[in-house]
Amino acid sequence: MRILQVSEFIEIVNIILRESFATEEVAVEGEVSGYRASQGQWVTFDLKDEKALVNIFMPVWNLRVPIQDGIRVRVIGLPRIYPKYGKFSISAERIELAGEGALKKALLLLHQKLEQEGLFDPSRKRALPRFPERIALVASRDSAAYGDFVRVLSERWGGLEIDLFHVLVQGDNAPREIVAAIQSANSITPPASPYLPAGKAGKGRIGYDALVMTRGGGSLEDLMAFNDEAVVRAIHASQIPTLVAIGHERDLTLAEEAADVRGSTPTDCARRLVPDRKDVQYELAAVVSAMESNLTRYMESRRAALDHAVRAPSLWLAGQRAALERATSVCDTAVRQWVGGLKDRLQAHIRLLESLDPKGVLARGYAMVKDASGRSISSVAQLQIGQATAIVLKDGEAETEVKKISNAL
Repeated sequence: MRILQVSEFIEIVNIILRESFATEEVAVEGEVSGYRASQGQWVTFDLKDEKALVNIFMPVWNLRVPIQDGIRVRVIGLPRIYPKYGKFSISAERIELAGEGALKKALLLLHQKLEQEGLFDPSRKRALPRFPERIALVASRDSAAYGDFVRVLSERWGGLEIDLFHVLVQGDNAPREIVAAIQSANSITPPASPYLPAGKAGKGRIGYDALVMTRGGGSLEDLMAFNDEAVVRAIHASQIPTLVAIGHERDLTLAEEAADVRGSTPTDCARRLVPDRKDVQYELAAVVSAMESNLTRYMESRRAALDHAVRAPSLWLAGQRAALERATSVCDTAVRQWVGGLKDRLQAHIRLLESLDPKGVLARGYAMVKDASGRSISSVAQLQIGQATAIVLKDGEAETEVKKISNAL
């Protein structure tokens, strides 16, 4: 009997396990139980059916779908015994959802996760330009959706520059190709413009006015590439406004929820992207008609203003003449009143002066006595017996001599 070390025994068993399967990997389908993530690096859970269970182990970065206990999955990997613990498990390379129920449950989990991160927030969604010129189209060139989109686009508007980023739209490799196409479209700068200085063309600008992603309908499994987390995050991160139409109107993928605008079908996607040339022609006709009406009204108003300006000098002169006449009348009245007042005051002063004139007093029978020096004597106290005086009357003077002095009673 050969005696083996424990490590040697485990190694032999693992070799036997690998050689027991005709392929390099094995796929095992069952229900998840005891799911947990350790240290942010490893994922472990039990995969079980009604009769048995097996442990699953994989690095967390290989997990591409959201899972939880009770969900049905398909694990692709290799069976092995982990030497450190001597525990049998399947070392998973990838995990796929199994069955429509599992898909819907996983989609719900992923939707809740991305919604909490704000990837579906309506406030961040951008409007599409009304008249796009360059379009990045992520689609399969062999699909009917591609043909319908281009046909309707040409019928409604035409003349757009459409760059097709051909991708697989279902299968394991589809998400990787779609993400690469989105990133490639966002890395392209616009062509050189004659209106920009040399070396400035495309600086700080993206090359496309809109990024369109579309495919036709299908089962939930067929559309899973557009529910892939990496695809949804790439759409959310796009610098180019995104328009996504996947499947039919009743279908709704996470890619559409993350897009700025959702089209219910590829045909609806084309309608949302460009206007109908007939509608634009009608709008232009209405605008031209409105401009003509506004111009006519403006010219009429300017003509009326011009006519008024021509008549304005005569009207202005007439107004000035009337104002001058009113001012003249006011001034004449004021001067007359002022002169009349002066005459009245002058007469009053004349009457006052006449009442104070000594000659007027003498004319009324009074007399004025002066001494020899001609000074007026107004009191007997200024007189002496024998003093020579002069009596001034209205028509002359008489020399006198004081004979007697009597004081007033």
